[in-house]
Amino acid sequence: MGNLHYIKDEMLAHVPICTHANPKSLLIVGGCDKLQAEVQKHKTITNIVRVDESKASDEIATLDENQFDIIIVAVDDMASDRVFWGLLNRTLKADGAISTTSSRLLTQIDESRAELETIGELFKIVMPYRYEASAHGTGLSCRNLILASHTYHPTADINLQRADLTDGFNYYNSDIAIGTFHLPTVVRREFAGLIKL
Repeated sequence: MGNLHYIKDEMLAHVPICTHANPKSLLIVGGCDKLQAEVQKHKTITNIVRVDESKASDEIATLDENQFDIIIVAVDDMASDRVFWGLLNRTLKADGAISTTSSRLLTQIDESRAELETIGELFKIVMPYRYEASAHGTGLSCRNLILASHTYHPTADINLQRADLTDGFNYYNSDIAIGTFHLPTVVRREFAGLIKL
């Protein structure tokens, strides 16, 4: 199967896009051209802005309030930065959604707790989800992302037509989109009150 990086790109992009009712404007923080190519598979999105991760906070601070329907954060180690999340929330529309990389729920408990607390201070819905990643020649490992929203619930509000009829997916589909939010009991117990369903 070769390089499986496309799985992360698809899960970062399509989970929030297929959750939002009518996404038109999108911000990508970090990431690569392949992530942007995933976003461009959705013809409803007419405005895409990318900011470099090395100066993300400074660039986001210059953006307009309530500008984006979707924000994708493809930068590690920013999920517990309160200033950064305040800036993201400011530029996100009231019914917007954000997907972000996160720590591993099963093995990075303190980091995951800090991330969920930070994001949960701002958002009504905060739901970790998982995807499969290459484990450097030793098979696959489970990695985590987080979806945050003021309005949309990723399993209740999924747009099935967009999830299953958009051309070009290799990994993502509506079954994956719903199943990716299934969490082990130990995770639900550990992060009770921080995972906001």
